[in-house]
Amino acid sequence: MPAYEKLPTPHLLGTINYPAGNRLRPDGDTVHLRNPVLLINGQAIQPDNGTFKIWTTGATKPKIITLKGKPGSYYAPIRFEGLDAPEEHYRATPFKLVTKGQTLDFPIVPGIKHEERAQPLWKPATDYALTELAKTGWACIRLDREVTDKYGRVLGYVYSSDASGAYQTFVTMELLKRGLAFPFVFESAGTTIPDFLNAAMKAKKANLGVWKHYHSRPLGYPQTYPAPKTYTEAEPPDQQKAPLNLPMVFRRVVDAHQLAGLSLKLALQKYDAMNYATGDVVSGDQYFKIPMESLIWAPHKFS
Repeated sequence: MPAYEKLPTPHLLGTINYPAGNRLRPDGDTVHLRNPVLLINGQAIQPDNGTFKIWTTGATKPKIITLKGKPGSYYAPIRFEGLDAPEEHYRATPFKLVTKGQTLDFPIVPGIKHEERAQPLWKPATDYALTELAKTGWACIRLDREVTDKYGRVLGYVYSSDASGAYQTFVTMELLKRGLAFPFVFESAGTTIPDFLNAAMKAKKANLGVWKHYHSRPLGYPQTYPAPKTYTEAEPPDQQKAPLNLPMVFRRVVDAHQLAGLSLKLALQKYDAMNYATGDVVSGDQYFKIPMESLIWAPHKFS
């Protein structure tokens, strides 16, 4: 039994592998941690009936991580916090919104093809993340303060590691440094915010990866692409050279096309755009008014 690293905050530790025929679909900002344990102060805690309880500073009750799978083959989807890789596959999900006392319903547009769409340059981020994590076969996830998102994915900062949880490569940071992903930073990232923004801006200045084809204003739905059938599929050469938006903007373009009654302006207001340097806040549809080197996000609270 290994002696585990005495990490100062809660982490998840597990293996990363995608055997032939597996049904899990990783991408450039989501991987799957198999048979995870919770590391706290050098102790490895097994899940209790498929769940972990995570206490965070100031909380009156624990956050709950609910694992997928079954005993002996549990896994947790891990969403890389601090970045957004070009989308490999995305389609809109119908939803309702309560605003100004009114309930708005956004169903699928009748008669359109409700299909997954992709962005250019999704594959380099996926390939790098999986290749780097495969070198050790283990990943150690430093949990974000929010712990999980509304989809049940674990939010965290991803390191390749050994079986004890000792950090190797900070994969999250490397994706930003190499220009394989865009920064997508929320206030919960705390003291790592300037590090992530600085790494991304150095890649932008060097015109690396996604920054070669970055387009600041929203592109139209015709400039999205069919999603690959699997993450191992090759990306068409023409697609690799096409312009691309921030993945958050791309998702809102798809939403506005596939959901009836949803304008792009309203779709983009899902998040508020914030200037980390000044504290200024603008509506999400005005995100391009904030310099990329200071752009962070916050969920918008519709009233």
